[in-house]
Amino acid sequence: MTTGFGLSIGSGKDFLPSIRINGKDGGVERSTWDGSERGLEVVDDLVCLMDWATLQVGWVEFTDRGPDKRLVAIGDPLPDRPSEKHKQGVQVVVYLPGGLGCHEICSTAIGVVGALERIYDASIAAPEWQQGKVPVVRLTEFQKEKTKHGNRAVPVFEILDWKDRPAELDEHKAAPKPRAAIPASTSTSRPAATGSTQMTPPASVTRAPVPDFG
Repeated sequence: MTTGFGLSIGSGKDFLPSIRINGKDGGVERSTWDGSERGLEVVDDLVCLMDWATLQVGWVEFTDRGPDKRLVAIGDPLPDRPSEKHKQGVQVVVYLPGGLGCHEICSTAIGVVGALERIYDASIAAPEWQQGKVPVVRLTEFQKEKTKHGNRAVPVFEILDWKDRPAELDEHKAAPKPRAAIPASTSTSRPAATGSTQMTPPASVTRAPVPDFG
């Protein structure tokens, strides 16, 4: 329900289950939190429709009570940083096959954010994106890297196919504010880049066929 204040109260998208990509050790988990019940399962082969029309950027702090997000649509100035614990991050809504529907990927891990940025650039440059289609994206592997801050695992994404956007994704689109409504800001929208030394990636494994998204 949208109130006179412009707030969405009781909207289902407030409690989207999440996909957690481990940017330190590698691996993917799916949280089935729906606002009342919690669950967690390992995802061995992440394949999803990755809808960049839902992309948001900003500040995120992951806490024991859940993430505290201060996000805006891509292209809008970042809000002020709420605290020293908040880090720059991104969020995108994805659609899983098998009736699992919409989930969100939200991360502040530099390697994960960088990987999402690369697949974002490849997606929006494709003619299929301009035609209104959504990429079918697979996380193919993790590449281990050593940095001055320690080891990290960088996901590698690839576009497998393109599909029509499911109607369920429409309510999660992130529209930039009208230009006149945006306050001045000196914040940047990209996390700071860091140098790293790439290690030998793990051997590729045989993947299942692309699932049917209906």
